[in-house]
Amino acid sequence: MTVFQNVRKGLIPARLTVADVYALTDQGVLSEDDAFELVEGEIVPMAAAKASPHEMMKSRLIRALIRALPDELGLFVEASIGVSSVSLLEPDLAVWPQHIGCREIKGHEIALVVEVSASSIGYDLRQKAPLYAAAAIREYWVVDALRYTIRVHRQPADGGYLDVEEYEAHDRVEALMPGVAIRLDDLGLPPLLPRA
Repeated sequence: MTVFQNVRKGLIPARLTVADVYALTDQGVLSEDDAFELVEGEIVPMAAAKASPHEMMKSRLIRALIRALPDELGLFVEASIGVSSVSLLEPDLAVWPQHIGCREIKGHEIALVVEVSASSIGYDLRQKAPLYAAAAIREYWVVDALRYTIRVHRQPADGGYLDVEEYEAHDRVEALMPGVAIRLDDLGLPPLLPRA
């Protein structure tokens, strides 16, 4: 039975906290395979199957970031991050000190969050960016897997980011972490299809 079927049957409350999600997972009521995020207490379904451009981009970014990161930082793939007491998000990629677990990490300790977008760009920009900013995550990238761009968000303040800039595939994007930089053109992605 899926998490949504359990909600409909009244086995899981319609509104949850992050602590509720962890407790239900520990009790076996929720499975780690359940594809959802918790946004402001509401369960939001996530795509069960990602599109090929999304997975191709994510795979290339994983390889590039692992090569660039210093040893003390870990790259976490689709890890659940509690950004508030009622929001639990699963970014495609996140970077923070390796010795801190997913349930213990605080927003200000996270060095970088990356969302790869193919069909979810509006959600990632309008819904998730304010949540990451409110959690004091200092750097948030939205990588458009269809247009080959990176929208970089920095300087979280008042539930938003003060510095937002978009980079094209040929641009070198330097993370706030020393020595970590990405050029999408260097990732070996297939050429963009011409736009109609």
